[in-house]
Amino acid sequence: MSSVTIILLAGWGAICSVWFGLIVAQNRAKRDGLFLEVASTAGAETIPRETLPNVCVVIAARNEAAGLVDCLRNILQQDYPKLSIRVIDDRSEDDTFAIAQEIARTDPRIRVDRIDQLPPGWMGKSHALWRGTRNVSCDRFLFTDVDCKLAPQAISRAIQEADKRNVELLTLWPQQSAGGFWEHTIIPLCGGIIALWFGSQRVNSPHSSLAFANGQFLLFEREAYERIGGHEAVRSALIEDIPLAEQAKKSNVRCWVASGRDLVSVRMYDNYNAIINGWARIYVGALRSGSKIAISIIWLLFGSLLPYVAGIYLIVRFLAMQEAGETISMDFIGFAVMCVNHLTLMMIASYRFWGMGGCRRLDLLWYPLSVCVVIGILIRSWWWLIVRRSIPWRNTRYVIDRQATIVE
Repeated sequence: MSSVTIILLAGWGAICSVWFGLIVAQNRAKRDGLFLEVASTAGAETIPRETLPNVCVVIAARNEAAGLVDCLRNILQQDYPKLSIRVIDDRSEDDTFAIAQEIARTDPRIRVDRIDQLPPGWMGKSHALWRGTRNVSCDRFLFTDVDCKLAPQAISRAIQEADKRNVELLTLWPQQSAGGFWEHTIIPLCGGIIALWFGSQRVNSPHSSLAFANGQFLLFEREAYERIGGHEAVRSALIEDIPLAEQAKKSNVRCWVASGRDLVSVRMYDNYNAIINGWARIYVGALRSGSKIAISIIWLLFGSLLPYVAGIYLIVRFLAMQEAGETISMDFIGFAVMCVNHLTLMMIASYRFWGMGGCRRLDLLWYPLSVCVVIGILIRSWWWLIVRRSIPWRNTRYVIDRQATIVE
């Protein structure tokens, strides 16, 4: 083999080692009990009711008339006995407020408030959630979204896990409840990029600064929430959950991240354009770095597309060599072996990850298409963050700096 071939194979081997490391990390996550199961709530009914903490579910709703009824009914069906709900209508232009009020009249556990004007320097969702925590008597807050569906035992199980782990902030990765072709094709890999940056178990170590939270299910002890300044502390952040977790870790709040695939499901976007724009916004707000976005693009090119492109080239080259009667070289064999190893490790890790998120594994057949689309989403997020310095969201364009902070 030539020295160039050896260098190329060494680089390819390094990529394969990353995939192998991801498989090891997946095994470790299962071993360490990071997948919450519904069955684990057995025996929870033996806990005296008076010792259970009061939980207030806080929901920010903006133009959510279509899904609010199902959301509130779903929460009201929770088996947790000490529950209240606070709905904050954030300047909706549809019937969100009227629908929330109508449901509240049927159940005293629900309170509804409306925001008519957004103060300067605030993102709308952070402001609504912060308002939802004012003048509320409870022990813990659960922040969730209208598009989330909770299993009946979700809150009970989360409380149980938080107490078991002795943590003040517990957040769950949800199952992606995808519907159409593009949701099944794009969203699992979109989540995979976030997992690459925040899926390390270092997020659960008090000695690591790496922090993560998912705003779709965020269970906070009230005292810890108030101690870090609540959502007011991240009022100008484009997305609130990860910055809130970072603020919590800086304040020595005990945090825990786990998979809630059996407890929480979410359908964030239901069409191609919504997926593209929504996930571009998420990447800007979560990664907050042009370099991290660029690294993600490079990883998808070499970590995911490479074995497909190289495989096609090697097949064409092999057929040409056969036709010409050429002898297969050691260089060719080395590249072919590395290509097969890469594709095998990548599919094992991806097959497991798709299953962890409750996604359809059959859609891995379209994996190269998924990679190309997600690269396009990342390019869009890089453009918004580095070049345009602004981002469109819900009929509003927000001016941001290169750390994805809203500029007043």
